[in-house]
Formats: sequence, structure tokens, C-alpha cells
Amino acid sequence: MDAAPGATALVGVRPGVDRDALHRALLAQDFDAVMRRLPVRAGQTVYVPGGTLHSFGPDTLVYEIEQTSDIQQHAMRRRMENGSPVPDHEWHANLDRLLDEWRPGPRPGFHPGLSVPAGDGVVPTVLCAGPHFALERWSAGPATPLSYRFSTVRILTNAGAPVTVTTGSWTGLLDRARTLLLPAVLGGVRIQGAADLLIGYVPDLEHDVRGPLLAAGHGPAAVAALGEGLGPR
Repeated sequence: MDAAPGATALVGVRPGVDRDALHRALLAQDFDAVMRRLPVRAGQTVYVPGGTLHSFGPDTLVYEIEQTSDIQQHAMRRRMENGSPVPDHEWHANLDRLLDEWRPGPRPGFHPGLSVPAGDGVVPTVLCAGPHFALERWSAGPATPLSYRFSTVRILTNAGAPVTVTTGSWTGLLDRARTLLLPAVLGGVRIQGAADLLIGYVPDLEHDVRGPLLAAGHGPAAVAALGEGLGPR
């Protein structure tokens, strides 16, 4: 969502790093010794497969969508929630569990997503997709309202200026950085204003993502790079 000049993220480990080398680096808290440090720019997305070591920041604001899970391990000596120190016994246990869950192979990169212009100034962009979630960014000018139809639950977050949202008999103002949960029964929404929206949902990968992007002329490799489960069938 935002990144200062020169901002970076650590995403995945370098080729050739084995479990012992990773463990030594984590004990020393020397992440750069084993991890890939990538430049970050606002508007980019990275799909991080489960089991991939990663860390964002500083100087970044990240919008994160993920598979529901209660398995998440942290390598740092301080808690992400409040910066308080992690006791030694808990930290070593965290590292052991992290190493057990670690997948050395994935080395994802940042990208701008793939767009499919929909007419009337509306541009939907698929940012990432996998079996458990997809994230799209929809933009539209102020002249023509954006109409969006859906048949499963959606998470709608406003990344831009305030817009007016109408669904059924309800109309309300959605401010910047505010989110609406849209039950499937609503069937659709109408957005008035210069829209910059993030929309998350559980996709049918072929119907919602792969098929439309291929039909729009995007290559199979570019589509597959958006996440998991998007390769040739």
C-alpha cells in the first residue's frame, strides 16, 4: 500500500541454504545472511506460499490476505504485537517449529498484477490468487458508478478517497482504509466516486482467475506467477 524510497522486504531463502545454515542464522538474528532482500514499491504484490520465511519493512504499509490458520511461527526475539521480549525457552521452541514447517523452495517476487479493462474506465487487476484466497484491486473514475456482482462472500477495503457504497436498500460512506464484509446473499454492490478498492474472496481458480486472464491475452506463465494452482491443467 505504501513504501518509502529504498524500502525492502525479506522473502524466501537464498539458493543452497540448508536447515543447519538457516538455524545458525536465525540464532544469530542475521536474516540477511540467508534470506533474499527485495526492493518494494507501492502498488506491488507478492504471493507468499505457506512455509516461506518472510518479513516486511521497515517503512512499508502492507495489506495482507491469507489462508485461515493457527500455525504461524516467528523467528524474532520480540513479539510482533507489542515489541515485548520472547523468553529464551519460547524463542527456541518457535525456531524448532519454524524449521519443521519451513519450505526451502519458494522464491516469490513482487509484481504489479494482471489487469483486464472492463470498460467505462473500470480496471480490475488480479493481484494474487491461490486455492484459499484471491485478491483483486478495482479502480474506476468518478463519472460512472462501479457495479460489482458476486455470488460468494467478499471483503471490500477502500484504498483510496471516500466512496459511497449501495447494496440492496442500504447506502453508506466507505472512508479510506475502512472495510466492509459483504455476505453472498447481497449479490452485488454499487460504488459511486473515484474508486480504488481491494476485494478479497475464495476463488474458483479456473472460472474467476485463470480463464478470464488467459482470455484477455495474458500468457500462461504470467498467470501462474500470481500464486498457486494456476498452472496448465
